[in-house]
Amino acid sequence: MSQPVPSSLPSLQPKQRYVYIDLLRGWAVLVMIETHVTNAFLIPTIRLQPWFGTLNFINGIVAPSFLFVAGYAFAIVGQRKWQDYLSLNGILWKQLGRILQIWAVGYALHLPFFSFNKLAFLIGWDEWRSFWPVDVLQCIAVSLLLMLAFVLIARTHRTFLILLGVAACAVAFASPFASTWNVDRMVSLPFSNYVNALHGSLFPVFPWMSFVLFGGAAGELFAIFRSKNVEEKFFFGTFGIGMLLIVLAVAAHVQPVTIFPPHDFWTASPEFLFIRLGIVLIILATLWFWERAAHSGKSIVSLIGSESLVTYTAHLLVIYGLFIHGESLSLIIGTTRSVPEVAGMAVLLIGAMAGLAYIWNSLKKKSMFYARVLQYSILGIVLLVFFTKPY
Repeated sequence: MSQPVPSSLPSLQPKQRYVYIDLLRGWAVLVMIETHVTNAFLIPTIRLQPWFGTLNFINGIVAPSFLFVAGYAFAIVGQRKWQDYLSLNGILWKQLGRILQIWAVGYALHLPFFSFNKLAFLIGWDEWRSFWPVDVLQCIAVSLLLMLAFVLIARTHRTFLILLGVAACAVAFASPFASTWNVDRMVSLPFSNYVNALHGSLFPVFPWMSFVLFGGAAGELFAIFRSKNVEEKFFFGTFGIGMLLIVLAVAAHVQPVTIFPPHDFWTASPEFLFIRLGIVLIILATLWFWERAAHSGKSIVSLIGSESLVTYTAHLLVIYGLFIHGESLSLIIGTTRSVPEVAGMAVLLIGAMAGLAYIWNSLKKKSMFYARVLQYSILGIVLLVFFTKPY
């Protein structure tokens, strides 16, 4: 699969939502769908046109947004669950289960074949190689696990914030070194894929985990300002810091001296990382002000954002699912479509995902019991097919 998402932690429990967070997820989902449709179906020569570079840069903000908001939301939720985490009660294990669910979905989307029999007995190691690369959901999951461990280690919010900041900066500045580090002799392929992109991972820990950790640090700071009823100051500051990060990162990039070894600027550079982080901070603050001005700002976009894991998974299955005689739409259609055709396909898929988000969200509001029944019924059918399908 190409790139992103997630995504929010899956939960059927009704809870208070911050609309600006859902708006950030929602807009990221919309751009993500356009990105995946473009990557799967657009004629390659069109990518050579000057305007495509701008589109590619915009599309490149999707993954940092998803990763950042995953950490941000985790930190905010952690404010009310903090003592539950520290006491190691059922709330901690429930949160751990949700994180592992995200991890499992990430790997399930990479299955080379949807048949247990074929996976277990009929394919070799080479065909399993496509299963191990780390995508956005696996990156989010391992990052949230680390954050959960930080909670248990730190015990206090102050220490937790310091750990997040130090770890985020360490990951960001170590990325140029880690991006070319071949760890194959130290760990096996399933684990080396978490280190860098040498074996096809789109979202290895270096540098992508830093967005989650920076998001967590921002969420902790937001909670401090909110406790003092000065949220507006926080978001003015967030906007300003975002602008400052962009300026400083650009200035650092044009300096003739560098302390980093040769690396790919677009995937491992701290400068480009902080440019994108700055943009995400600006978007986050802007959406908070929009929510305030619109007196909630709830819309179809925020609805899509509130069901981002569902829309993320579903739209990837539509594009890449091997449902048509063992082939996906991306293989059947290929990169053969013009700009108007791709735009139309993106609009149709966005509409379908909006409808799915609306139906699922409405069902949860109407009856949590029936929502759970539907969820587990679908899961049961999927597992039944997976374990009984001969080939």
